[in-house]
Amino acid sequence: MEHKPKKEVKHRAAKKLFEIVIRELEIDDNLSDRTIMITDNLALLEQLKQQHIDDIKLRGVVELFKNGTQEMYRQNKSVDAIIKIIEHQRKLQAELKLTPASDRKVSGVVDPGGGETGDAFTSF
Repeated sequence: MEHKPKKEVKHRAAKKLFEIVIRELEIDDNLSDRTIMITDNLALLEQLKQQHIDDIKLRGVVELFKNGTQEMYRQNKSVDAIIKIIEHQRKLQAELKLTPASDRKVSGVVDPGGGETGDAFTSF
């Protein structure tokens, strides 16, 4: 079944992220209405992040701020917004079990018993 992002998602990077996440969820057989909703939110956050990146490219990391006769430079608020968006995306990815820490394949490779090369501390 073909899944499409919400109509509000227009940015190419956001659409691509949506497709990648849906593919990963299909591989893990974890596709449901709930995960599709979370994936839509991830794509919308990606679109916002791209808009903030465009703003930084246009205005720079710092911007000239004028308040009457005062002139000063201040940090572009898009920088903080991007950091918050990335943190939120990471939380949603963890909820979908798409982070390296939540990957079953990675955790299955590590032998918790230490195997034959375990030291005294591992066997303790």
